[in-house]
Amino acid sequence: MEVDIDVKRYGKRVSLRNIHLMFPKGETSMIIGTSGAGKSTLIKCMTQETSYRGMHNNYDKGEIAYIPQYPALDYRETVYDAVFWSARFAYPLESLEKVRKKAKIYIEQVGLSNVQKNKIRNISGGQAQRVSIAKELIRNKSILIADEIDTGLDCGVARSLVALLRKITYAENKTTIIVSHNLINIDLYDNVIVIAKDSSGTGRVAYAGCVNKMKSFFEVKNYVDVLIKVNTKEEGGLGQADQYIAKFETLRTRLLL
Repeated sequence: MEVDIDVKRYGKRVSLRNIHLMFPKGETSMIIGTSGAGKSTLIKCMTQETSYRGMHNNYDKGEIAYIPQYPALDYRETVYDAVFWSARFAYPLESLEKVRKKAKIYIEQVGLSNVQKNKIRNISGGQAQRVSIAKELIRNKSILIADEIDTGLDCGVARSLVALLRKITYAENKTTIIVSHNLINIDLYDNVIVIAKDSSGTGRVAYAGCVNKMKSFFEVKNYVDVLIKVNTKEEGGLGQADQYIAKFETLRTRLLL
């Protein structure tokens, strides 16, 4: 999956510039960045919810399964019904027996078999997010994009969600992209993209590449120090975003995903 955004504007304000990324099939990619750098806008561009100047290279919107930060669920439904009706809409010509079988397979895949008869309002936040994941997975799309799905969850639950998506990515050869602030789980990703605001306040790529090369690129010992370096001084950072944006541009051909 390739993304080429020359410029994304909201009126006169430039939100993103020179975003040229390739997301490998069968791998997990994490998008992190400073507050207001344009991560949500990038996702909207990728899912084609908003227009921009650039190109859509080798994918279309129909290939994408999108998991939002807050699950869009009917909390009056049971877990089983929520997944079943997603399957029914995705496969309207298949028999009820086959649709029921698909629903049960995906409920089991995301680890919800023991609560499938429960109302969604009676399950935990992490389990509700797994329902949302199952509803998207059952559509069998090749690209999976998740937007801060671990927000508000405890560390263990958040890690289990990312580990689940990683397992599915490898098993089904999907392209998986997850926006997250949770750097504790960075070891579960193959690649990482850092979006930072340059001195004009425009979102730019400060790094895109393998997770295990990021520390040396930013010359840090801890991953959390990356965001400290690229955050503005007003945000409590060191204000070095321009430096690393320029460094990445220089090394782009070697570091691009």
